[in-house]
Amino acid sequence: MSKDNASHLGNTPLHLEKLKEVARKELPQLLDTVRGKKGLVLDPQLTGPLSLIAEFTLLKDHGVEKIYHLDSDTLDSDCSSLIYLCRPKMKYMRFIANHIKQLSQGSDTKTDFSLYFVPRRTRVCERILEEEGVFGSITIGDYAMDWIPLEDDLISMELDPGTWKEIYLDGDHTSIYYAAKSLMKLQSIYGLFPRIIGKGDAARQLADMLVRMRREQAVVDEVSSFTASKTPSLLNTVSNHIDQFIIIDRNIDIVTPLCTQLTYEGLIDETMGINHCFVELDAALVNPNQPANNPSKPGASGATAQATSGTANQAGKKKKYVLNASDKLFSQLRDQNFAVVGGMLNKIAKRINENYEERHHAKTVAQIRDFVGRLGELQQEHQSLRIHTGIAEQIMEYTITDEFNRILEVQQNVVAGIDGNKEPDYIEEMINKQKSLIQVLRLLCLMSLAQGGLKVKLYDHFRREIVQTYGYEHVETLHRLEALGLLAKRTTAAPSRSAFSQNRRLLRLIVDDVDEFHPNDISYVYSGYAPMSVRLVQCAMQKLGGGSIANTGASAASLFSYVGGINGANTGTTFIGRDEKPNGTSTNGKLNPNPGVTVTNGWRGYEEVLKLLPGKSFEIAQSVEYGPETNAAMARAKRHGLQHGKTTVIFFLGGCTFTEVSAIRFLAQHDESRDYLVATTQMINGNTFLEPIVQSIQKQTSAHGTGTSGGYGVAQNAAPDM
Repeated sequence: MSKDNASHLGNTPLHLEKLKEVARKELPQLLDTVRGKKGLVLDPQLTGPLSLIAEFTLLKDHGVEKIYHLDSDTLDSDCSSLIYLCRPKMKYMRFIANHIKQLSQGSDTKTDFSLYFVPRRTRVCERILEEEGVFGSITIGDYAMDWIPLEDDLISMELDPGTWKEIYLDGDHTSIYYAAKSLMKLQSIYGLFPRIIGKGDAARQLADMLVRMRREQAVVDEVSSFTASKTPSLLNTVSNHIDQFIIIDRNIDIVTPLCTQLTYEGLIDETMGINHCFVELDAALVNPNQPANNPSKPGASGATAQATSGTANQAGKKKKYVLNASDKLFSQLRDQNFAVVGGMLNKIAKRINENYEERHHAKTVAQIRDFVGRLGELQQEHQSLRIHTGIAEQIMEYTITDEFNRILEVQQNVVAGIDGNKEPDYIEEMINKQKSLIQVLRLLCLMSLAQGGLKVKLYDHFRREIVQTYGYEHVETLHRLEALGLLAKRTTAAPSRSAFSQNRRLLRLIVDDVDEFHPNDISYVYSGYAPMSVRLVQCAMQKLGGGSIANTGASAASLFSYVGGINGANTGTTFIGRDEKPNGTSTNGKLNPNPGVTVTNGWRGYEEVLKLLPGKSFEIAQSVEYGPETNAAMARAKRHGLQHGKTTVIFFLGGCTFTEVSAIRFLAQHDESRDYLVATTQMINGNTFLEPIVQSIQKQTSAHGTGTSGGYGVAQNAAPDM
């Protein structure tokens, strides 16, 4: 990653480049544990995230000669030292064990092996290395790459896409622990979250871990003043910037990721796949062999002509292109509904053309100097326009097809509660044509979730058709979908009585008069459907006691008003949960595990909505007992308006779509009094959400990248080409 790609960070009060520097600072220390020249063997899933925090020159300056991918049990390397950087997965341990055996036996020179787990080691992985007989031949450590800042309003842990499936199907809560550790790192940098509010069983477990880790850290700091001074943190201070932290458990809104994203960035992700801010484009589009000599015609036709001329010489070649706020044109387009993008590109092309034409009117030396000074920026904007015009054309090739429009029609009918015969008929037609199983399952699961299950006869029919068409190994796939609640037999008499149908009404998820060109509601991102997860964020942000979602108008004062500050409690931590009583005991009669807490009802005013969603709802208030002088100073600062601007952090546990990020940015635009920061375990779409669940799926079939991505070229026997 070039330095230019990092210039888009640091423009908000939180200064997110701090998070990048935390991870970046530890990397050279890790590399310097091995002296001299070395090879770096990377988990393919870490290549992209690592390239976002460290450019290759940094690795080279610390002795890295070659980079390899950890994707097979053989490795051809002549490096005297190898450093492995990978997630704690069993298959990687077996690969590494085979590498050690192979390189130790087949060479006279000794090879030093080091292994660093991201974010930390597990006992299972160490046990495999012991069983393979190589545990004593390798040095082991940890590298906590907690947060990857993708944008000034978006940070991600960049975990594997299967987090939700691991939690709710496999019963593996490791990712919740990883999330808790990463959020503690966030609190150590910015201070304690004064208010934590959330919904979902996994979200509640995460909140419990945060409270426990804070209590444990307080004990450590009290016992060892040396440790506290060595690693300074703000865990004993309430944050001045972040005033509330909202946890959205992916399990409470599975419908949203199953729908096709309709924003520009979302459709790029659906059709081409965005991996860690990178998208693979035709090399001819990114770097044409014959750039246009006439800069006066930078419109859509020019972009098409350039791409066409370059394709002849670069057919089939792909090049990675970064998509973030460093590209000003992309910043304007990313959150727009795709229906608007064509017109915007046309207007921008005309404006650039007019700017180029000004050179003919430059008569004086000063006017010529002024034009030359703007020429570099114009050429860069022209290049960006050509690339995004090419991307939009590729997307349109898909969106104008009958298949795309019929899939979209089925999705919109199902989500809107239109119970007809066309939807099952089209799904059956897709199965008969052997269309992508992932696409079939997206529609089938969406129908099941929205209608409270499928009719028994229809359920059995589709189950039989899928197994006979796609193979008997998918009996296991269907069993997993049933266990997760994605596919079910209908238990209610009518779809209108399902939980989603009731939430659709209570949360006003369907907006008929949506205006994609001048949106006044978050529903524009799906052309009429408002993501339930973001509606819940709106509930959390409104003043307590509202009880319903008001009509979202242009004046958003009532919609996006702050829910109010934390009261002056000095008990340290206050749990607020629906399953607990005010006397400090839970409904099952057991003592509250956090003594001295005050328990009241959370999400006040939205109890009816929350009852329909799975999992527990909760609210936690964190406070710190300051001295009288500090309290007086804080009161003066508040009285004179000297406090920092407030930021709300929204954490998606189990993944977040680009469209949900766009919807939250829409909220931010209509709430000038605060900033919003989206944090997530990973970025997902409907394909990557279902892929980990599907038995024996080939990863190459995914549009959204589960493959490698990033700024490092990786070769088996040569140094990476940067």
